[in-house]
Amino acid sequence: MNSLPILHLLLFLLGFQAPQAQGRSLSTYQPKQYLKMISEIMDLLNTSPSRSEETLDPNEINTLLNTTLLRPNLDAFLNATKNFYNNESLIWKNLKEFLPLLPNPTSRGEPIYIENNWDDFQKKLKKYLEALNNFLLRTSTES
Repeated sequence: MNSLPILHLLLFLLGFQAPQAQGRSLSTYQPKQYLKMISEIMDLLNTSPSRSEETLDPNEINTLLNTTLLRPNLDAFLNATKNFYNNESLIWKNLKEFLPLLPNPTSRGEPIYIENNWDDFQKKLKKYLEALNNFLLRTSTES
């Protein structure tokens, strides 16, 4: 008796049981909900205008827009949020919701460094949210 067809069937069925390596399954991903969270964070960041008109360094921009560093950068922002808000803040809560959507980093690049001041945090988070928004839009069109 040939067990090859049964083996193929078992491997096929196992594929449905395997956890996804790239985060949440597409069936639970709701782009509008997450884009709304980004908008809420941007509204909070824009309520207190930036004190300096200083732009970001090109290396910082590259780090913030690098899709392979989305998750490490998110971790850096979650940690930095503790310096400005308590863990119940809307920024912290909304940022935390993105963790399951982001792939684990594939490169060994360094995440963004955030100084312990609101101005630096605000400028860098705005640029990061741009990258996150683009990633989510690209992910939703691929499904």
